[in-house]
Amino acid sequence: MNQLETKPLTNSSRTPNDEHQPVVLQPVQPKLAGSTSTKRFRFVKPNRSQLNMLAVLTLLGIAIAFWFLAPRDWITPNNDSLSTANNGSLRDRSNQTTGEPTTPFKDAQQERAREAAQTVFDEFVQYQDEIERNQYGTEEHSERESAIYERANKADLLFSERRFDEAISEYEQALQDIKQLLDDMNTEFNHWVEQGTEALQDRDFEISLEAWSRAQAIKPLDQDVQAKLARVQLLPKVNELIRESERARIKEDWVQALEHLNEVTKLDPLTLGITDLSEQILERIKSQDLKDALTDGHEQLAGSNFDSAEQIFEEILVDYPENTAAQTGLQQVERARLAAKIEALKVEAREKEDQLDMRGALKIYDEALALDDSLQFAVEGRERVFEIISVVNDMNDTLQDPHSLSADDAYEEAKETLETAQSHRGHSGEYDKLLQSFADLVSYAGTLLPVVLISDEMTEVTLTTRQRIGSFKRHELMLRPGRYTLHGTRDGWVDIRKPFIVEQDMDPVSIFCEEQI
Repeated sequence: MNQLETKPLTNSSRTPNDEHQPVVLQPVQPKLAGSTSTKRFRFVKPNRSQLNMLAVLTLLGIAIAFWFLAPRDWITPNNDSLSTANNGSLRDRSNQTTGEPTTPFKDAQQERAREAAQTVFDEFVQYQDEIERNQYGTEEHSERESAIYERANKADLLFSERRFDEAISEYEQALQDIKQLLDDMNTEFNHWVEQGTEALQDRDFEISLEAWSRAQAIKPLDQDVQAKLARVQLLPKVNELIRESERARIKEDWVQALEHLNEVTKLDPLTLGITDLSEQILERIKSQDLKDALTDGHEQLAGSNFDSAEQIFEEILVDYPENTAAQTGLQQVERARLAAKIEALKVEAREKEDQLDMRGALKIYDEALALDDSLQFAVEGRERVFEIISVVNDMNDTLQDPHSLSADDAYEEAKETLETAQSHRGHSGEYDKLLQSFADLVSYAGTLLPVVLISDEMTEVTLTTRQRIGSFKRHELMLRPGRYTLHGTRDGWVDIRKPFIVEQDMDPVSIFCEEQI
């Protein structure tokens, strides 16, 4: 440190080795005693002894002045190869130069004072460097900083005059002042950061802009402050997008509301609350999509589009496994599909019955009962089919051989069949046609028709289905339509059997034995 010059104390103007650099003293020509601008001097040539004495006195004066005025660390050179018990400098050379006796205790005290001052100064420089390197502070802080540097310069001057204790005091005060200045700047900075953070979270453009601008004025190189100011500049656009999103939400235009929030995220992903708002809208969209899907599923179900309805409800359950509406929808699809299938079987069975395809109808009723053995229409249909099969077979058999009704047993059985068949009247067109034919036949079979028999009065005639008639030439009787047989016998003649059919407007029937034995 230059002990004869007072400079502003900065990190760039002082190095740790300055304390070991010798100070070059600028010699000043002393004024001669008694000389003035108004006096003249008379020259007296000195003798040789006077000259010797003057030389000795001059050298002695220079040595004394050098001892008291020159810095101690300049007088005593720094020798890294030598050390002392208190790490002080060797002063043998200065003692030899001045010829004064050594004062090791005093020198050690001064060296410790110098080192203490240097320690305080080094700590001061660290804080000074931090402030200057980061360009901390506003104009108001700069005024305080200048005052602190003035105090440090004063301490420098005291240090140069080897007034170390006083220099330490000034350095310590300057150190406390610069610490306080830095603390005050940090406190003020933190205040504006806190206010700016809160305002930015509240998306208050005016307050956040002022707070972060003041924080930047204190620490202009702070990257976090710069980032926050960049976000503040986006606030007007962010706030407008959020307002547009809210308007869309009021209209329940959830897709548009979400798009506005997505734009906010692209502008400033750190905007507070956007994630929660987006999730709420997504839930709304999902809820609406779910509602629409359920509605579509039930519409498909109502239209008997069971496969489509089933697919919709199953897709819903993939995303919402616990959704009871979709689960119920699937159950309804299964029930409706089963009911539709049963109804289709019922219709098909009736069609088979209408066509008198009773075997086909019976097969369908069995299929329906396999799905649900309590189906009443299938139980009744199966019973009806069996009954109709039986009665239809009987009617068909009789209609195929209508003359068999001449027999009393066959006729009675036909009447019973007719009674049963009539209980199913209206079953189908084909059935009713068959029934009508059978009814006409039975009615006709119950009508008595006149029959004339002709014989030779020698043949004994018997009506096989009735009784013995005897011999006759002409015999009339009333018979029901149908197949009959006449049996004729005569002694010595071959018996004769003659079948005939009784019908309306029939010709007389002749019977007699024609061949002798």
